[in-house]
Amino acid sequence: MKQILSIFLVFFFSSISLLNAQETIFEEKTTIFKTESSFGIGMHTNGFQLTYRYGKFLTGFTKRMYEIEIANIKHPREIKSIYPFEEDVRGYIFGKLNTFIVVRPSVGYQKIIFPKQSIRGVSITYVAQVGPSLGLAKPVYLNIVENEIFKNRVIIKKKYDPELHTKNNIYGRASFFNGISETKLYPGLFSKLGLHFDYGTDRETIRSLEVGVQLDAYLREVPILAFAENRQFYLNFYIAIFFGNRNL
Repeated sequence: MKQILSIFLVFFFSSISLLNAQETIFEEKTTIFKTESSFGIGMHTNGFQLTYRYGKFLTGFTKRMYEIEIANIKHPREIKSIYPFEEDVRGYIFGKLNTFIVVRPSVGYQKIIFPKQSIRGVSITYVAQVGPSLGLAKPVYLNIVENEIFKNRVIIKKKYDPELHTKNNIYGRASFFNGISETKLYPGLFSKLGLHFDYGTDRETIRSLEVGVQLDAYLREVPILAFAENRQFYLNFYIAIFFGNRNL
């Protein structure tokens, strides 16, 4: 993972060093937009994410970006399990204490490295975002076999307790909505560096692919999984596609 990160950072900063020359060579008279908005859907090393972006053009090559992102973060050691004594039951993650959802409001900056006319209709832009990371840990509830006599079982919804609940008495996962009132906040900070490839067929339309790295850093460890080491810092690679429009 460290080798991949090093290669990405070398490519990232090498591209930025070419920026001033590219602006001079490829400038041409084009429509200057004022704002843009886009939606993105993507995946990262430990989950999925949805993004909304609103941008204000500072120049023809630079934008101030406002973003809000919602993502889930899974523990890398999560493994799906199924109740062994019956078929057609809902699977669950054995040992999972909390479902972890992250809300990331951020502000950032984008600058074009290569305009569209330079490489066959694809522009390359570098992306930098920073802001708070609001982690929401919702307890996991499971259907627990409380009593079973002569094939008559009593199943009760309970918050997962690693000291009491085993694979032999966990019948399956309960509804996601159980335990919402017990959600705890884990505040932290978020930062993102990426490269944005816009392949839209016209300048008004945003059709793009983005890749990069993102870091969530929390004040304390987030208890996602029992019987495993939980983390305070999450460094993830991500890839996302964006759709949107630019406005005059």
